[in-house]
Amino acid sequence: MPTSSTILLTGATDGLGLALARHYQAQGSHLILLGRRPLATLDHTLFTVENYCSLDLAIPDCAVIFLSWLHERSIGTINLVIHNAAIGYVGPVAAQTGENIRQLVAVNLQAPIALTHALLPLVEAAQGKFVFISSVAAALPAPDYAVYAATKAALDGFVRNWQVELAAEQRPITAQLIHPGAIRTNLHAKSGADLAPLQWDKFPSAEHIAAQVVHAINTNRHAVTLGLANRLGQFAGRHLPSLVDWTIARTRPITALSHAPAINKPVKPHCLITGAADGIGKALAHTFAAAGYTITGIDIDAERALRTQAELINRGGAARFLLADLAQPDNLARTIIMLKDRPPLDVLVHNAGINAVGAFATSDPARQRAVIEVNFTAPLLLTAALLNEKRLNPGGSLVFIVSLSHFVGYPGAAVYAASKDGLAAYARSVRLAVAPLGIRVLTVYPGPTRTEHARRHSPDNRREGRRMAPQDLARQILRAVQTGKQRLIPGVGNRIFARLGRLFPGLMAQMMRRTIFDKLRA
Repeated sequence: MPTSSTILLTGATDGLGLALARHYQAQGSHLILLGRRPLATLDHTLFTVENYCSLDLAIPDCAVIFLSWLHERSIGTINLVIHNAAIGYVGPVAAQTGENIRQLVAVNLQAPIALTHALLPLVEAAQGKFVFISSVAAALPAPDYAVYAATKAALDGFVRNWQVELAAEQRPITAQLIHPGAIRTNLHAKSGADLAPLQWDKFPSAEHIAAQVVHAINTNRHAVTLGLANRLGQFAGRHLPSLVDWTIARTRPITALSHAPAINKPVKPHCLITGAADGIGKALAHTFAAAGYTITGIDIDAERALRTQAELINRGGAARFLLADLAQPDNLARTIIMLKDRPPLDVLVHNAGINAVGAFATSDPARQRAVIEVNFTAPLLLTAALLNEKRLNPGGSLVFIVSLSHFVGYPGAAVYAASKDGLAAYARSVRLAVAPLGIRVLTVYPGPTRTEHARRHSPDNRREGRRMAPQDLARQILRAVQTGKQRLIPGVGNRIFARLGRLFPGLMAQMMRRTIFDKLRA
């Protein structure tokens, strides 16, 4: 990177970000630094009125505010953007507050995506580069910091799919993922971690890792994992998930856990399904109702919700639908309160999902934000709240509907892919966290399904008849819940594609580019 380069660095006031800022300052680079701390509290030899923007990345319109700040300083080109800012949480899944969950998702995932979209013209003008500082935790189960690991896995998913889009569009910019391991910074203490058992003082210093990050940035590799031990851990986490999960479960310290059984538990089991008015959700509602479950559905579509509720009741089932837009915080909070009047849950199915297809560069930021809110943030908030209120019966099941894109990619819907990758990582971590409570977790990776949602977002519906019927998928999910299965990839063809995606990710990425993204651009 030439010494005259303009480098934007988020999370620049502490830890790795501060070490990187000092490194590039010594090289004579023109720095643009972003952080939350007031300027008056910082080192004036590094942070100045002209190069430092004090901004909370948890604010929804942070990208708009930052663009205005750049415009005021007549900054029209940026050679390198390093998305380093991150916050964490360490503790029980059920104890994490909704506000804290939202902050982690906003800072670790929403902000880098929104800033990337806003800064594209400035980086393109310099034919520059975006660098995303992720974590090895993205590839591993993290029962004590599930949301942090999930946000990093989601960030990975976004970048991998966007890289395919960039190559297809031949844009004069590049994107890179860098995965460090644990670093001796204040992040752990701020996250609530107990430093002593972590042997925090033995972690590599921020300065040491900063030198490795700079070296990685100077390469042309799409993804770099720092350190041999981290590379081995990442490989095992991705390719030997069952062994890694079992090992972590066996080595976790045993803590006092309590989960009060339901009082006056009804005879019929109770199943809550989000997005239950149509498509896969509707098929699940009918399938679980036929198996003897009381159904509570959540959906945004009032007309379809009332119709599905009536169908279930007319067939002898017990059903009640709640109307809510899960992208709206007030709607979700109200729904959680309303669920207290319903019976305790035996099954919770996170099925609701929306999509936004097309090139990320020309996408609508508001729509992309809604995708993350519905597909990713809402399930995290609902899970934590219901576990905290002990609304899930011992022996019950959490079901997360993710996507086959977790294995094969989804260029042309990079933010959707991010939301599903993050949700899969969260489910994996939660599985270990709630196992001592007798609660099971099932993660489902469906491929193309014969629904209106798939028809609306697919670039080619000529072979729609080959897609799996939602009723078939619902029956497989019910059987997986009844047998205590942990993972379900429904369909032989889907399982083959998933295996190929693991073994040959580059080949599958190119296939998905031709199958989806090239057709969307045509």
